[in-house]
Amino acid sequence: MTEMVNEQNEKDVFVRAYTAMVLSRTFDKKIVMAQRQGRIGFYTPSIGQEATQVGLSMALDHDDVIFQYYRDVALMIHRGVPIEVILDQIMGNAEDESKGRQMPSHYTAKKYNFMSVQSPVATNLPLAVGAAYALRYQKKNTVVVATFGDGSTSTPDFHAAMNLAAVFNLPVIFLCENNGWAISLPTEKQTKVEISEKAAAYGMKGIKVDGNNFIETYKATMEAVERARSGKGPTLIDAISFRMGAHSTSDDPSKYRSQTVEEGSEKDPITVAEEQLKSLGYLNDSLIAKIKEESTKMVNDKFDIQEKIPAPVPSTMFDDVYAEKNWIIKEEEDDIL
Repeated sequence: MTEMVNEQNEKDVFVRAYTAMVLSRTFDKKIVMAQRQGRIGFYTPSIGQEATQVGLSMALDHDDVIFQYYRDVALMIHRGVPIEVILDQIMGNAEDESKGRQMPSHYTAKKYNFMSVQSPVATNLPLAVGAAYALRYQKKNTVVVATFGDGSTSTPDFHAAMNLAAVFNLPVIFLCENNGWAISLPTEKQTKVEISEKAAAYGMKGIKVDGNNFIETYKATMEAVERARSGKGPTLIDAISFRMGAHSTSDDPSKYRSQTVEEGSEKDPITVAEEQLKSLGYLNDSLIAKIKEESTKMVNDKFDIQEKIPAPVPSTMFDDVYAEKNWIIKEEEDDIL
């Protein structure tokens, strides 16, 4: 169930959130380094967006459904997806739920209610709306979340999803992880108004939050969740953050931007969280060092184990084409194998 913050469990809830942020950051740095070493092919870093994702996750129930995009590692970690599940997908090994058929960073974790990531931006939004309609038809009090970047708000799929969700008053939360860039295009060059203001055109609630502050994001998302569960319809949340790294390991941000947020600076969401939790008496330097050390060990150990898992065997290419293999598939399989 949702981790409702109260005086008894606030410390545990907040420290767990911080730990997920640190683990995601550690994971990011490890995978980017591994890509540079030729050990994996591609990756889309989450660095700089950890607070937005963890703040969202804190407000959700375990049964809520997420149509995520390709930069949501911190969200997956906080919701309990094992590191090895994420690694298997990035590596495309034999343990990968997608059997190595998806691009790296296109995750799925059905057991944890994460749907499969699609490459074209915003294509997950109409799917989230359809799922919300189906779940309400089944009389389930489930909230559906769609996460996306600021560039997605300039697409037809964004318009269609927002309009349908509002017209049918569906329990959907549209969370824009507004990191300021649609790959190399700054937000101000692809939309004339603030993203939160776009909600008004569809008759839904729009909220702008500091996405670098996990507590503020958590509180805003809790309001949206309560609104959705009580039948008051969808919400658009514009969470302002900053993509501290590249769009992907195939991108060089130095070619198109001169300003950045440095790791450890006052704008780094992990630094913000540390200062907040220190002021509350929930964190100290010793605990911070312990969390970071344990995160590094976990990521390194898991990576070394999963890297040894071989690629899917060739015969798996014939799996999942149909519920049962027909004669055509069997004939092709016999010819090739």
